[in-house]
Amino acid sequence: MRSDKRKDVKKENTFGRMLKKLRIEEADIGLRAFADLIDIKPSNLSNMERDKIPPPANQKTIDNICNALGLAKNDPRREELFDLAAKAKGRIPVDVANAVKQQAGIPILVRTVANKQLSEEKLRELSEYIKKFY
Repeated sequence: MRSDKRKDVKKENTFGRMLKKLRIEEADIGLRAFADLIDIKPSNLSNMERDKIPPPANQKTIDNICNALGLAKNDPRREELFDLAAKAKGRIPVDVANAVKQQAGIPILVRTVANKQLSEEKLRELSEYIKKFY
């Protein structure tokens, strides 16, 4: 049973796993060179990619990582990295928290969605609808 749990954990996407995959497969850049590019110690980057230390908490650092990976501002993987970083710390993603501060209507929207208990699929459909028509 123990090995089954480990397999399940390894399948779960984390900030570190996604970062490593994007760094190697998309940006095609080595660990040390990437660490220099984003101004962190290579050992910290290695530990972050292996989920030994938590991902960065601030938006600027995650933005720098995304930029160094070559992710466009509208690339959904950028949002996913923000979400995974927040999830690792049990927090709301920084960009979402900033949006709540800037737009008074967001809490209303969140409460409405929460009260309706929409599935993830329905939330994605709602998101696509808003992107298409607003």
